[in-house]
Amino acid sequence: MRNDWTTRWEQSLPTQAAVRAWLSGHAPRPDGLGTVGGRIDLRGIELTGAPLTLGSNDDPTAGITWESLDLSCARMDALRLFGARIHDCVFDGAGLVDLRVWGATVTECSFRRADLRHAILGAGEWHGLRSTWTDISFERAKMARAVFTGSVLRRCRFDTPGRFLQMQDCVVDECAFIGVLDTLVVDGRGHRHPLSTSAFVADLGGATFRGTHVTGYRLDRATLPDQADLLVVHRYVEVFTAAADRLELPSGSEADHRAAQLLRRLAAAPGPDLDADICLDLDGLGDAAQADAIRQALRPPPAA
Repeated sequence: MRNDWTTRWEQSLPTQAAVRAWLSGHAPRPDGLGTVGGRIDLRGIELTGAPLTLGSNDDPTAGITWESLDLSCARMDALRLFGARIHDCVFDGAGLVDLRVWGATVTECSFRRADLRHAILGAGEWHGLRSTWTDISFERAKMARAVFTGSVLRRCRFDTPGRFLQMQDCVVDECAFIGVLDTLVVDGRGHRHPLSTSAFVADLGGATFRGTHVTGYRLDRATLPDQADLLVVHRYVEVFTAAADRLELPSGSEADHRAAQLLRRLAAAPGPDLDADICLDLDGLGDAAQADAIRQALRPPPAA
């Protein structure tokens, strides 16, 4: 996206090069940079034209520190950050496609309408560090096929993030999700990083699930959408296995057998704690007969 900010940097290429060197940790801060909203004005700068690595994969103390920067509409696609510390920065509208972070600490930042498609916003434990995101706005950010793995998310806000956003084995603490959650996958079964089933505290009351599921956490501290097709099951591995057994009777229909296969797949490879819940929208399965079969199988038997 071209704008006056982009033109400003194109007309001062030496300054842009100096800012790049400073942000990369290779030079002091250049003189003459203005401020906006109390932050250094770097709006519209192009930091990368190819994958750029800041920090060192071998040294967790070598990461860059960015504080109080306005990087709105900056171009930073394919940026790789090892051990970064980022505080009070604005990335609204920035291009961050394929961003990848290891051991990052990001606090009090805004990514409103930023392009974070295909980003890896946490890659598990790195030198004993997990990527931590605290007090972050991801409102209207494009996060299709972005992944948080083993991350810690505290007081983050997500709004209509796009298809196939994944959160794998993350601590989710006082986060809010609003708008349409299209194929969001939140999986806390501990396959990538050990964690407690109680590590999910979230407000999803303002969201709409579409093909979305939350698996492997206890959901007693989550506010869920008021959505008619939403299925919430405690100790789901045990419950789904028993329901699949009932659906696989020889007299069962084709829809019953499809439903049994799905329930067995969802119950497979559970985490270490079987005292966990699952939440998913049945209509999001795209198979009305299968969804009806699951509802029937999960209904309690009539009283004798």
